[in-house]
Amino acid sequence: MSSLLGIAGSLSNPSKTRTAVETALQAAADAFDVETNLLHLADYDLATADGRKLDQYTGDTARALDLIINSDAFIIGTPVYRGSYSGILKNLFDLIPRGQWQSKHAPLENRPVGLIATGATDHHYLSISQELGPIASFFGSYQVGDGVYVNASQFKDHELKDEEIIGRLEVLGKATIELSRSIDQSTFLSSLGPQF
Repeated sequence: MSSLLGIAGSLSNPSKTRTAVETALQAAADAFDVETNLLHLADYDLATADGRKLDQYTGDTARALDLIINSDAFIIGTPVYRGSYSGILKNLFDLIPRGQWQSKHAPLENRPVGLIATGATDHHYLSISQELGPIASFFGSYQVGDGVYVNASQFKDHELKDEEIIGRLEVLGKATIELSRSIDQSTFLSSLGPQF
C-alpha cells in the first residue's frame, strides 16, 4: 500500500494550511487504497538543523524524519510569510536528507510532491512556483501540476468554503497518488534524480 504524507508547515493551531492539506489527503484516501499521515509542524518540537547525522536526532525530530523517510508521496503546504514559505518548514527542509554527505536516505528523490500555499491575499500566489518549486527540484522531486494557492477569503472559521478550491485540492491529492503509481511502474522516472 502506498503512503501519502501531508506536511502542514504552520505553527498555527487551528491552521488554514492544515485544513487545505487535510482536504487533499482525504480525497486521495477516498479514491485510492493509500495510507495517509499528517505531519503538522505545530505538533512537533523540531530541533534546529545543525548538520548532525540523521541517526543523531531524537524525539519529535526523529519521528518526523521517520515519517518522511517511510512515505511514498507528499503533499506539502505552507502559509506564506513575506513572500516565502514558513521558517519552520525551511528548518524541516534543512533536516531532510538528500542521499549525499551524511545519509544514504533521499526520501523526496524521484517522488511526487503536491504543493499548497495559503496566504492573506492573492498577491502571494507565485510563491508556489518561485519558492516551493525550486526546493522540490533541489530534492529531485516531481512537482504535481502547478500546486494550489488558497487565500484567506476562501475560508470561514478555518473551514474551506470555496467549492472550486476544494475541488482543486481534491484533484491535487488524487493526482499525487496517480503520479506516485506511474513513477513506481516506470523504468526511467524512478531513476532520474537530481543531477548534482
